[in-house]
Amino acid sequence: MKKWVISGMAILNPDKTTEKVNILIENGRISTVSNKDVGNHLSCNAGGIISAGLINAHDHLLGTYYPKVGNGPYENWLPWDNDLKSAPVYQERQQIENRDLYLLGAYRNLISGVTTVSDHIPHFVAQPYYDILPVKAIREYALAHSITSFALAWGDGIEAEYKKAVKDDIPFITHIAEGFDHETVRDISTLDRQGGLGDHSVLIHGIAFSESDMDLIKKRNASVVWCGDSNMFMFNKTTNIKMLLDKKINVCIGTDSPMSGGENLLYEMQFDRKLFKKLYAEELSDELIYKMVTVNPAKAFRLYDSGDIREGNIADLVVVKDRGGSYINSVVSAGLKDIMLVVINGMPTYGDVEYASLFDSLGVKYQNVVVAGKEKIIIGDLKGLLRRISRAVGFKKEYPFMPVDF
Repeated sequence: MKKWVISGMAILNPDKTTEKVNILIENGRISTVSNKDVGNHLSCNAGGIISAGLINAHDHLLGTYYPKVGNGPYENWLPWDNDLKSAPVYQERQQIENRDLYLLGAYRNLISGVTTVSDHIPHFVAQPYYDILPVKAIREYALAHSITSFALAWGDGIEAEYKKAVKDDIPFITHIAEGFDHETVRDISTLDRQGGLGDHSVLIHGIAFSESDMDLIKKRNASVVWCGDSNMFMFNKTTNIKMLLDKKINVCIGTDSPMSGGENLLYEMQFDRKLFKKLYAEELSDELIYKMVTVNPAKAFRLYDSGDIREGNIADLVVVKDRGGSYINSVVSAGLKDIMLVVINGMPTYGDVEYASLFDSLGVKYQNVVVAGKEKIIIGDLKGLLRRISRAVGFKKEYPFMPVDF
């Protein structure tokens, strides 16, 4: 793989911003980070703010479709799922091949600057598709669907799955406290009793968490994923995010699927900021939001070489347009037009058309597309995907999370 250098206005890490730095990429990793010359290599002046690639901490790629379905607030996830399965749009979605739903979900993440996504679903469903995706899905994880007696039968049981997580040093991922029935509100104590609460646990939603639940989560050093838009749509309530943050629990942000949650991770960050202000009459800082889509999920999912820009890390990067103000604000307030370039495993995958020469020099094949009215280039065949889906459902299907001309 060819060595190449990327430079920009600044490189952004949660604890430090450094201007005028060169990043040497070699064999898919960040080889050197320096404000000095790093050698005579293919060079790209990215022009914007270089950040670690964003991590979407909760999605269901197979569930990627539109519009949202539901008539909440619901008592728990099950009546929403029943409404989903009986909705005409679900029958419409069923006409589409699983491969294409996975690709649609992956492209939805890619154009919003996401380089890695946690796709919460049993392995046998997902594994046939991960190699064809334009973004990375976390492949190694233990899981349960949820904790209650009416949970879907994912995995080999909480105790066995958590032991697997510890043995293999991978995350154990589960929905939890997603509702208000008498079982769901006791999810944390049930999970702890069954041996599933520890530092490998990634707990999604947590709407019904009590303060004592949070204290136990903190004691066990588990992580929590906040999906504010999905929570408000389904339950008109979300977890006590302020208390989680005040207790210094490792919190990440996820979109959930677009049939209940946010359009994309950029949208979700801005929704969550507004929701926090509405709930607590306080600002959720840009720095906290940024950590929740970079270093915090890297910690939660045990991605030791991801989440920030440092030598030895995987070269997963996103270049974002400077919107004025702080560099971090430019990332957490970005729109689709502001994503200038996405690099995954050291190779460009999506970006402004001005970067075509970089793609060409690195031998990366791409397609010209127009996203949100701006000309872009992207790997794979996104327009062909959208046409296949439209043929499958019998009309031109369009999505707010995929504003692409095709």
